[in-house]
Amino acid sequence: MKKIGIIGAMAPEIELLKNKIDINREDNIAGFDFFLGSIDDKDVIITRCGEGKVNAASCTQILIDRFGVDSIINTGIAGGLHESVKICDVVISNNVTHHDVRKAQMKNCFPYRDCFESDEKLIEAAIKACKSHHSENWNYHIGRIISGESFIQDSKIKKNLLRDYSPHCVEMEGSAIGHVAYINNIPFVVIRSISDNADDEATISYNDFETIAANKSAEIVLGMLQIL
Repeated sequence: MKKIGIIGAMAPEIELLKNKIDINREDNIAGFDFFLGSIDDKDVIITRCGEGKVNAASCTQILIDRFGVDSIINTGIAGGLHESVKICDVVISNNVTHHDVRKAQMKNCFPYRDCFESDEKLIEAAIKACKSHHSENWNYHIGRIISGESFIQDSKIKKNLLRDYSPHCVEMEGSAIGHVAYINNIPFVVIRSISDNADDEATISYNDFETIAANKSAEIVLGMLQIL
């Protein structure tokens, strides 16, 4: 039986999932709430890690050590970076990386990787879920997702990130989840719906689209659970 860990950073990112999946138990470990349930023939553990990479990494390791998950899906919202990515679009990670760690440090220090590759089967499931939910109001993209310890709301910083990393979107947890999943040999993928354009207008857009984007990402994850 598959056991799938699902991580969101904030309450709106996991609320729809909690409402759709049969939750039969709740645990609290190291301050994180873990909701244990099932969908079809799969065990599911949903958790909210809080903002930032340290929280995300800690929560991911607990999912692996204490709950023995076979794979991990990170769901949530992000700031769009690539010119093709629009608000409420969905980005499926093909790899993730830290934008606030020097590339040389990542390559020369454990685990000697400049990025962490997402699992092909999880990517395929996400694509199928996107196709089955697709409408003319949004598109899906497959690309790099970058993470760092700040909410990006500056057009100059956005330009530099695009130049240095060629990413599709930016957020604050995915690369840490991918990093921990990689060193534990656990398949992962990051699913993000766009709430803002990571520019000077980001805060206004985020406030308008946070819940809409969070629910869109959660809908794709629900579709994936039916496919996996």
